Amino acid sequence: MCARKTRILFGKPVADAILTSVKGEVSALKGRPPSVAFLRVGDDGASVSYVKQKAKCASEVGIRSETRIFDETATEERLLSEIVRLNKDPNVDGILVQLPLPKHIHTLNVLRAVDPKKDVDGFSDVNCGRLWQGECSLIPCTPAGIVELLKYYRITTEGKQVVIVNRSSIVGKPLAALLLRHSEFGNATVTICHSYTQNLPEITKQADILVLACGEPHAFGRDYVKEGAVVIDVGISRVPADNERGYAIQGDADAEALRGYIDALTPVPGGIGPLTVAMLMKNTLQAYYLCQQP
Repeated sequence: MCARKTRILFGKPVADAILTSVKGEVSALKGRPPSVAFLRVGDDGASVSYVKQKAKCASEVGIRSETRIFDETATEERLLSEIVRLNKDPNVDGILVQLPLPKHIHTLNVLRAVDPKKDVDGFSDVNCGRLWQGECSLIPCTPAGIVELLKYYRITTEGKQVVIVNRSSIVGKPLAALLLRHSEFGNATVTICHSYTQNLPEITKQADILVLACGEPHAFGRDYVKEGAVVIDVGISRVPADNERGYAIQGDADAEALRGYIDALTPVPGGIGPLTVAMLMKNTLQAYYLCQQP
C-alpha cells in the first residue's frame, strides 16, 4: 500500500469566504441591519462560550444581536412567552435558542414556537419538513456548512457512497436530506448509522465520504475507514491533557492513523466548527429577507 498525501480540509478559509459575502451584502442594505436574538437558559460553560462567539461574529459582519439570559430555573412558559414576543417584533429577524436546555423544558415545544421565517437554526417542524421536501428553507447550520466545505474543496458527492455516523436532527438527518437532493452537491447514496447499528466497521468501510459525529474521541481508525476516503469529522470531545486547560479537543477520527491512508480529512478543532457560525450569519441574512416579505 503506497502512502497517500492526505489533504487537510480547513474550515476557516471557507467560513471567511461566506462571512465576507454576508458582510458585503449587509453593508449594501438600506435601512436597519439584520438582527438576531440569542436566548440562553442557565450558565453552562459551553453554551456561554458559543453564544459569545456567535454575537462577536454577528458584530463583525454588521448584524445586530441581542442576548437574553434566563436563570436555570426559568419555566418553559417564560421562555415560550419571550419567543412569542420576539416573533411579533418587526425589528427582530432571527431567533436562536441555545441548546441544550434544562431537562424541565421540553426542547421540541420551544423549537416549534419559533416563527419558521426567524428560525435561523433551521430546527422548526416547518423548516425540517421543507428540507426533506426539497423546498427552500432555513437549513441547520452544521449540515449546511459541511456542504459548503465540500463545494469549496470541489469534493463531488454525485453517485458517491456517504455514511453518516449520527442520526440527530442537528447533524445526521438534515445532512442526509441535503446530500440526497437533486443538485450538484447532492445525488449521493446515503446511509445513517447510530448506536444500534450492527457491524459498524463493515458499513463505514464502504463510504467514499464518511461523516463522523458521535463524540467518541479517536475511535475511527483504519479498521473503520476505506482507503482513499474523505472523512468529515464533526465529533468534539474533551480529553484530559497536560496543558493549562487540563484538556484537549479531539474528534472522532484517529487523525494520525488515517494520515497517508485517506484522501482528505477535516481537523478538530479548525474544521467544521467555524462553518457552523458562518452559516448562522448567512441564515440570519436570509431570515431578514424572509421577514421583509408580506
